[in-house]
Amino acid sequence: MTGEKINFDEAVEAASSGDKSNDRSTIAFPYLDLDTAVEVARAVYSRAGRGACELDGLAAEMGQTVSGAFRLKTGTARIFGLVEKDGRDSLRLTTLGQRVVTEDERGGRVDAFLAVPLYSRIFDSYRGTLLPPAKALEREMQALGVAPKQADKARQAFERSARQAGFFEAGEGRLVKPKLENAEKRLDPSKTDNEAVPENTLQREPSRKGGGGGGESDLHPFIQGLLKTLPAASTTEMPSEWSMRERAKWLKTAASIFGLIYTDEGGGEIEISVKDDR
Repeated sequence: MTGEKINFDEAVEAASSGDKSNDRSTIAFPYLDLDTAVEVARAVYSRAGRGACELDGLAAEMGQTVSGAFRLKTGTARIFGLVEKDGRDSLRLTTLGQRVVTEDERGGRVDAFLAVPLYSRIFDSYRGTLLPPAKALEREMQALGVAPKQADKARQAFERSARQAGFFEAGEGRLVKPKLENAEKRLDPSKTDNEAVPENTLQREPSRKGGGGGGESDLHPFIQGLLKTLPAASTTEMPSEWSMRERAKWLKTAASIFGLIYTDEGGGEIEISVKDDR
């Protein structure tokens, strides 16, 4: 449980090995840790603020090239819910990513840790208790969907990220959600108006691509990102085109995300297709 150093070459190799159909993980998790995700988010903010940041510009900001190691870092930030794709070759900060780099890094790190499907499942199983020994934890991760060859790297990244998010503050290896002072201030009537109101009732910035505003941060970051890809709704003055095939592609993506963040004991598969009436 002592800090194990990141080996980027090994992480890239582990990520690549997961592409084989017979050794593919079925639950989302990062190969690198939370500090790496925050590093990417800060670089995006430094380069582009809340706007879109092109990948080559982001790589330059981080002193890297657009390589496998670089894409592993940006992929890690996406899994933690701090950045999202904006077009083919750009990223932008999510609402959670903006929070981490501008106003509430401690609370944002907690939410980012729990945004990872694998980490959330482990936390639900061991909250407030000691984690099992390394090999036993790896076996549990495999039972949750981590490919056997990737379990060691998944476990190491999990332990580092838990420490970086404050989940080991009650004791090394004991998963306890850290105390957040900002949350207490929001519920304290002696504070200012905005601080006294629970966070989920404060006015929220509307989605940049339609789909409405309030309550968005109560959703899983993967769903937030999915909703932001919806085109604006048609109006009388401004019709909006969205092809049937693009709709089907969006629904398939939604089904994949639901499979990652929700459980279903009934089994079955969702089939989405476009029927040509011609």
